[in-house]
Parts: sequence; C-alpha cells; structure tokens
Amino acid sequence: MSDSKKPGRVARALAWVFLLTTISLGGALAWSWMFFTRLALKPLPDPPLPARMQASSGPASPLQIQYQLNMPGRGEIFPALAGAQAADYWPLATLSIANTATKPVLQVITAEVRDWSAQLRLTAVIGPHEVRTFNLDPELLPRAYDNGEIRPATLVVEVQDPATGRTFAQQRPVFLHSASDLFWGRKFANAQLLARWVTPHDDRVLQLVSSAERLVPGRHLRGYNPYPGIKLDAQVRAEARAVFEAMRRSGISYVSSIYTFGNYPDETQRIRLPHETLELSNANCIDVSVAFASAMENLGMKPVVVIVPGHAFTGVRLGPNSQEILYLDLTVLPRGTFAAAVARAEAWLKKTPQSEVLTVDIGAARSLGVYPMPVATEKQPITAASL
Repeated sequence: MSDSKKPGRVARALAWVFLLTTISLGGALAWSWMFFTRLALKPLPDPPLPARMQASSGPASPLQIQYQLNMPGRGEIFPALAGAQAADYWPLATLSIANTATKPVLQVITAEVRDWSAQLRLTAVIGPHEVRTFNLDPELLPRAYDNGEIRPATLVVEVQDPATGRTFAQQRPVFLHSASDLFWGRKFANAQLLARWVTPHDDRVLQLVSSAERLVPGRHLRGYNPYPGIKLDAQVRAEARAVFEAMRRSGISYVSSIYTFGNYPDETQRIRLPHETLELSNANCIDVSVAFASAMENLGMKPVVVIVPGHAFTGVRLGPNSQEILYLDLTVLPRGTFAAAVARAEAWLKKTPQSEVLTVDIGAARSLGVYPMPVATEKQPITAASL
C-alpha cells in the first residue's frame, strides 16, 4: 500500500470515531431527559402523619373511642360575655375523648350553634390510653348580638376520624340570651364587662353629644384639651353639665327594667344599651349611667360606673391622669338639677362602706380588651330636628 493512500484511511477512521461519539452523546442526552422528566412528573409523597401516628399499623376500632359531652352552664349563652375572657363564665360545652386503644387516633371536631354561630373546627391526636377534654365555644354571628330575648337554639357537635369516617354526633338544646343580659357572676366577678355597654360611637350617642355641644359657650366640647383661660377641671365639669342638661331636656325618666329569664336570675340583669335608653327616654340607674359614660368616652374623657348595693351611678375623671372624679347620680332626671345629681352621688359614697363600692373604670377595661358591644343599630339621619 502506498503512502499516498494513508491520509484517506485516517480521515475515514476519524469520521467513524466522530459519528460513534455523536450517537453516544445523543443517546446519553435522550436518556437523561427521559429520566429527569419522569422524576419531575412523579407525584410528591403525602405529608407525613404526626409523629404519634407514624407507629400505627392501622386505624383503631371506633368501639375503643369514648365521648362525653357536657354543658357547664346548663346550655345558657350570654353574647356580651362570649369571647370576652370573663372571670366567672363557662365554655358553652366541653367534649372529653378517651382513647382506650393501643394506637393513637386522629380526631376532627366540629361544633356550632345552628343559625347563631360560625362553625368551630379542631383537629387533635389522642394518644393510646389518653383522655383529652376540649372547650367548645363557637364564635357567635353578628345577628346573635341583635337578639332581644332569650331564644332556644341547638348545639351540634360532630367528631370524625379520617381513617374510619364519622364516629360521634350529638345535638343539645341551648338558650341564647339577649345581648342586653349581663351575667354578673359570683360576687360581681364580671363587673368589668359592663364596659361593653359603653358605646361611644353609637348614632344616638353622637346625637346626644351634638345636643350637648349647643349648650356650652362657643359650642365647643374639647374633652381634655384645655380651653385657653379655663382650668381643665372646670372645663370638664362644664362639659359634664352640658351632657347632663341634654339628657334632662330629652325627658329621660326612671323605670325599673332588670328582669331576665333563665337559670341564673339572681346573678343576671337586663341592661339597656345607650341607643335604647336615648330612643325610649326612660332608664334605670345603670342604663342611664352607661349612656352618660358613652358620651364622656366619645369626647375622649375617662368615665367610670360605680356600683353599690342596690344602685349604680356614674362619673368622669377631671383630667386624663387625675385621681379626682366628678360623680353624678342621674336618677334625679328629668326634673333634678346638675347640683342635685352631684350631691346624691356623694351621699351614696358617704353612706356606703368602701368595701361595698365597686368602680368600673372604662379606660382600664379597654386596656384589658373589653370593647363596646358589636350591636348593629338602624342608621338614622342626624338632622336639626333630631337634636
């Protein structure tokens, strides 16, 4: 073979090498693409069960799960106390779940007061031979706060085990109180909840403040913002007098309206919200006190409501940090004077032992998260004729 033919053979050999290399790389790329595509399309595994459930080899028998539904407050619901962390109140219901099996169980609990609450939903793992108790307090719907009388309702409680389906369902009769019913509790433990009746942004309270504004010089109600040339305590007294006079001119008179129904009549009282008092122009001692306190708080001042045995009256601090309080007994309305209201309140304080005087400081209650009642009232246009 001549030397002239060697370059041709080398070229052909190199061509075959490149061809085989290209085919190999193409095959490798195709295989890699197919591998990663299958990996990307592979479904993700389900999230792991709680650690206490992983050792279980199968669901426990429903016969090994026991339920006990209790009603600590005899099924009575007080909307004003719901969600307010009252010192002496109860959950609507308690549910105890006992797992007698050797395996943990997953339980999904739901509870609602039909037509009056949202659905409460809890998920829990009950360990082997464990008993757990759950408080069931479904959140009330806004319409529950518009209810004016005690009403029968139905509590529906259900428990499901995702592994076996529904295992427990029970209904209990309950009673929904009016939002105006306050359960005082033992020894007035829930007295701070009275601050829920102080509603400074209610339309009727706004009208009352507007009426009072017309009775002060310059038509200015400045709250604790000092007016030039006037001492703050004198200014507060003048503004309290204006609100008192506006209430007197509205014709508010005394009426006893405290009766409630249910299993706790001795610890429960019907208290009118300010819009009811100002619309009907009659009230008892505590009704008129929270109405006045609402106007004071609307002006940015710090009112109080004082409770003594068999009676209640109101007051307002003479400065934002003042320990001095102007007290008023508004049961002198509609004919009594501002001076008579002050004198009657002072007389109650003088004759009542200090240990029997309970002061509800509205500002302090607000700092504890006790806010006005979420009661919807019909919006009325504020006109000159209504003032």
